[in-house]
Amino acid sequence: MKTPVAFFRLGRTLAEYKRKRETVHSMPVRLWIETSTLCNLECTMCPNKDLPAENKAIMDLDLFEKIVDEASSFASDMYLHHRGEPFINPQLFSMIRYAEEEGIRTRFHTNGTMLTSGRADKLLDAAPSMVSFSVDGFEKASYEQVRQGASFEKTIENILYLACRKRERKLKKPYIVVERIRFKEPDEEASQDNIDAMRQRLLDAGVDEVIEKEEYTWAQDSAASAERPRVRDCCTFPWYAMVVCADGTVTPCPQDFEARMVMGNVRNATLRDIWNGEPYRKLRSAFREDLDSLELCSKCDRLCQKTVGGVPVQYAKTFLVDQFLGYGKLRKLFGTAERN
Repeated sequence: MKTPVAFFRLGRTLAEYKRKRETVHSMPVRLWIETSTLCNLECTMCPNKDLPAENKAIMDLDLFEKIVDEASSFASDMYLHHRGEPFINPQLFSMIRYAEEEGIRTRFHTNGTMLTSGRADKLLDAAPSMVSFSVDGFEKASYEQVRQGASFEKTIENILYLACRKRERKLKKPYIVVERIRFKEPDEEASQDNIDAMRQRLLDAGVDEVIEKEEYTWAQDSAASAERPRVRDCCTFPWYAMVVCADGTVTPCPQDFEARMVMGNVRNATLRDIWNGEPYRKLRSAFREDLDSLELCSKCDRLCQKTVGGVPVQYAKTFLVDQFLGYGKLRKLFGTAERN
């Protein structure tokens, strides 16, 4: 999306959000498309392992292409992950290529354990705009304690291979990020020297950015609204973003891990019709009139965070960098709010 157009669209979105309009003219600029609900790990902090088997699926290519065809006129970027591991979907590379060719920047988050050398080269051929890896412990013991079922050495090897092959092939994409979580209860045995050494090793190999994030708090598990006062009474998600689960179910926010807040299904409706359909209008109205009636939203910790333009400060800079600088040299130069 060209910068002047992006400014105009985000400005209009912000205006409609500030007015808390039920029906909005601006379509979502960002989509979460769940390519897979399945995951190959059972990480200690992730609720995926608690989802019933019947609620897990892999998105088929036809459905994905329908979404892209409808979204190409308004979405600037697309996350190809939500509750599962994207590499489980055998069509992932075709999905990336299809969306990128339609002008939508793609990015996805992965645990990296399934990134074989063959998949790494296919990923480079597909050329997503960005790929980020969860390496939540930078030492073997802390990593494998959290990422149960994974090997620390193998995951690091996979990431280094991708970064080195990107450099060998002199490719610009994808922008490679490695994330480390700052847990609420940190591993007291972790060595800062070892953490710093691993960070430098990744950067030297060609990883573009190494960042730290606070441990994620899912809305259904959050007691934040009881512990901290709200600083706002309205979330931006229903005005600028949309989540499509692997089975086509649309929810308003990636915080809704169990997909309780159903806005529609893209198998039998268009994104545009769902966006201003009755469930979305009722949701936006509830934010204006009765926030406490929204079981998940009313206790979400995002409403307890200081914001800029309605976006939590923690994410605002990163969001603006994504929208206006994209994923490349300028992002690497200016960084994100989460970079060390």
